[in-house]
Amino acid sequence: MEYVLVAAGFASGVFLLRKLVTQNVRINLNEWQYPVKQFSWADGRLESKLKELTSIGELDISQRVWDESTALVNQILELLMKEMRSQAKALRYEGIVFDGYRKQGSAREGLKIRTADEFDVLLEYHIEGLYVEPVHIVDYGIPRPGLGKIKILNTDYQIETQFTKWVRKDVIVKNQGSYFLNARILHQSVFESIMDRCREKITNTTKENISFQLTRSMNPPSVNLTIKIIQREKGTLRAFWDWLWTNQKPPHIIDIDVVPALIINMEKAMCHWWFMTCPRYAVVKWMEESQPSASYFMDPSMTWRLCTSGYEKHYMDLARTDTVKRYIMTACRIIKLLMCKEKEKQPPLPISTFLRSFYLKNIAFYCMLFTKSVKGVYQALGYFLGFLKISLEEERLPQFFQGNYLLGHEFPACAEGGQINLFQNISPDTLDNARRSLGTLLNQLSEMYDRSVFQSDACYKFRNFVTSMR
Repeated sequence: MEYVLVAAGFASGVFLLRKLVTQNVRINLNEWQYPVKQFSWADGRLESKLKELTSIGELDISQRVWDESTALVNQILELLMKEMRSQAKALRYEGIVFDGYRKQGSAREGLKIRTADEFDVLLEYHIEGLYVEPVHIVDYGIPRPGLGKIKILNTDYQIETQFTKWVRKDVIVKNQGSYFLNARILHQSVFESIMDRCREKITNTTKENISFQLTRSMNPPSVNLTIKIIQREKGTLRAFWDWLWTNQKPPHIIDIDVVPALIINMEKAMCHWWFMTCPRYAVVKWMEESQPSASYFMDPSMTWRLCTSGYEKHYMDLARTDTVKRYIMTACRIIKLLMCKEKEKQPPLPISTFLRSFYLKNIAFYCMLFTKSVKGVYQALGYFLGFLKISLEEERLPQFFQGNYLLGHEFPACAEGGQINLFQNISPDTLDNARRSLGTLLNQLSEMYDRSVFQSDACYKFRNFVTSMR
């Protein structure tokens, strides 16, 4: 009996420990994350230099502004969800179910800069009774990693009798004997119609003493919503002093990118000592026939992207609990901020217009993977700029969560499939200009980063990894 009690107690302890270490990771965490900023005792000189180059509040977003903006966004998303569910029924698209939102992007991962005026969410949905699987695209004999078509597994009879409107509106189409979901028609006819009806319902609404208007634009895979705040309640004395101290006011325009995401399967991801389920989504990636990139695909309107955002959030959630990785996240935010400021100059350095947030985030992931000991942000910036330099020299930045064999243990599904070079569609001239201007940037920032790490083992391993994936 004693052994049974001990075993039961041990099992209970393991369960509680697992719950404790996984509750703030990925699928269990669906909250906006205040931006990460962590310096070490050795970063005093860097902090002083940073204050010379940036304004107060650009790296430190006011807590009051953050709380007010995120609360408003959450309230509007809640209103939007209620209306979307209502409009889906009104439009009579059989079986479409909106499951909820999954927050993502820089405001979810702790990488936001300047102010809380841009937010990203996945809109999870499924179609009841419709069974689907992703089919990887091979067009003109060339595999397209990370892209696919959504094949429907139901019988022809089920499709033609249960989803008649979907077939009639060409949302479900037959191609070479099989049925598929048409990404372009689904995006334009279904989501655009639903969003327009919702916008009409909730625009010019007053919520929590704030009046706002809502406008919509479509940019596959996103539905872009813009909140224009017309009037706020009168400020408090605390708000006035907060503005004096941080030089920040709540933004009057807030952008929300809503990305409809079809749940296609659940995959495994390692969290400390346990595996957790990680949802995998498909988001529309259709192209107009007139777009240059459409010529690479046999059916550009049928193209979907197999989304890795679940892995990205998982990795960042774990990183926020690790001091070394927090230094790297802070370095990433600093580079993002400096590039934004550089773009405001006339003329800007080409590197600033070339670098996208997604490139910087992937470089941050590689820094976390290849560096084990970082003494502070000064050194983290050295690794970050060193990895960026290598990527431009080799004209290659592999997407971190696509075909990365180094992730086979933590993210088994990510080790499968071909690699994606994020620079693959960029012209040689653009890459050359970015590479040349990086040299200028490195000289301008010479007092802010540790250049000696360019010769480090981590940079050597990263270069070998990049070149081995050709």
